[in-house]
Amino acid sequence: MKASLSALLSGALLAAGLVTRFALLSYPRQVVWDEYHFGKFVNGYIHGEYFFDIHPPLGKLLLAATASAGGYDGRQSWDKIGLDIAPDVQLYALRFLPALQGAVIPWLLFATGRAMDLSLPAALLPAVAALFDLCFLVESRLVLTDVTLLLGIILQLYGAFSSDAHAPLSRGWLTATTLSGVGISLAVCTKWAGASALALAGLHSLAALARAAARLRARPTRAAAARLAAEAAARLGLLVALPLAAYVGSFALHFRLLPRTGDGARFMTPAFRASLGGDVVGAALLELPGFSAPSFWAKLRELNGEMLRANRDLSKGHDFSSRWWEWPLMIRTVLYWNGKRPPYIDATRQFARIYCIGSPLVWWAAALAPSTYAAVLLHALLGDAPAERDRGTSAWRGALLLAGYCVNWLPFILVERTQFLYHFLPSLVFALLLLGVLFDHFVPPSPLLRGRQADEKHAEAAAAVGLRLPHLDAIEQPGGLRWLLLALLVYAFAGVFAFFAPLAYGFPLDAAAFEARMWLKSWA
Repeated sequence: MKASLSALLSGALLAAGLVTRFALLSYPRQVVWDEYHFGKFVNGYIHGEYFFDIHPPLGKLLLAATASAGGYDGRQSWDKIGLDIAPDVQLYALRFLPALQGAVIPWLLFATGRAMDLSLPAALLPAVAALFDLCFLVESRLVLTDVTLLLGIILQLYGAFSSDAHAPLSRGWLTATTLSGVGISLAVCTKWAGASALALAGLHSLAALARAAARLRARPTRAAAARLAAEAAARLGLLVALPLAAYVGSFALHFRLLPRTGDGARFMTPAFRASLGGDVVGAALLELPGFSAPSFWAKLRELNGEMLRANRDLSKGHDFSSRWWEWPLMIRTVLYWNGKRPPYIDATRQFARIYCIGSPLVWWAAALAPSTYAAVLLHALLGDAPAERDRGTSAWRGALLLAGYCVNWLPFILVERTQFLYHFLPSLVFALLLLGVLFDHFVPPSPLLRGRQADEKHAEAAAAVGLRLPHLDAIEQPGGLRWLLLALLVYAFAGVFAFFAPLAYGFPLDAAAFEARMWLKSWA
């Protein structure tokens, strides 16, 4: 019964994700936010003209592949935010992949919660929160790569927790660990921030290997030692070597698809530019006696060094930038797009805008989760009662989530570059999963209605007239309290989502309706 219910809920989450992410996907037909950059990158791949970006290429390669497969020919200009996109441009193809990835995220969060052994209601909580969060939604509906990063991070977690249910080196374990490695690859090869997925995989592997080593010390055998060594080697290959190969391979494909000079050539040295066709500076070097174009490895080192330098130097201010301490409570939002002419404004003074804004209920609830769980974990680890000690020994999964939250958030303390609200989304993933852990911790699996047995006197009286009173316990629903609380939360999440949805989809609002949604003055 639980298996069929879990499958039904998974299907419902996937369907809801597809509907919310793909609805009106080609609206607005204007350049929105960083589509200004990523549209140019897609054009570069299609035309083979070299460009420069501060992030690794995999996310952009995937965007270009799906856009090209969908019929986009690279003719659209992306010179400024708000620029009209021609009616014959396959905008749907450009925005398709982020929408598909975003639709999968709630479903994958639910699967991750189940892999952590959360109850069905607790596993649904982070999934539904992500489904009805506006920031997740907006990032999934534009030509951007942040949702690719998020998908990789969540896939790594799912693979790691799923592997715990299988014997090391078994087929199920190898499949789950491979998925974890694919998630790391997807994250790291899209943005360097995805290195957090590698760090979490390392912590998870160290914990698993430490438990195996403890068992080996208790009962040392040559076969057990060989299995432990093989497990360590498999983890190293699937979680480190595979992402490293994917990273190098993505740059190899990047260089292959950009054989000619372009706007990005000005960031590179003359020697690098000598490898680009049609580059005047590089061509002059090629004429020098004894000079040869740099090797792939030399180009890889130079480009990564330039990416690092450009990241450090990206300190230009922005009206909607924010700092790391403002993100958990969503003190600032980001205006992504402002429709300044018909059909996005009309005679009734309604204006269309798209904001990078989260659901306040989701974000503010998630903000409480890390500190609350830290207190619960400390109490469990220091508890004297057997139940508390048992809870402490199994709390490492929650501790891993807490570590993931910190690893994705706190490094921004040291980052001087311009920062925005969406940089917090990886940490939000971990906070939402911690909400699920806390839900199971604080809400007991109590029946919704506690039944009672008919007393003996009434049972005898009924029997005298040929009746049999039912066992009133039959009206109990195991775990009903959790389902009731979840239903209330889903109702609240959906209501807040509906209220703020115009700011995510870009629906026109008059001044009063817009102000009603600016709950904090700092949002506008």
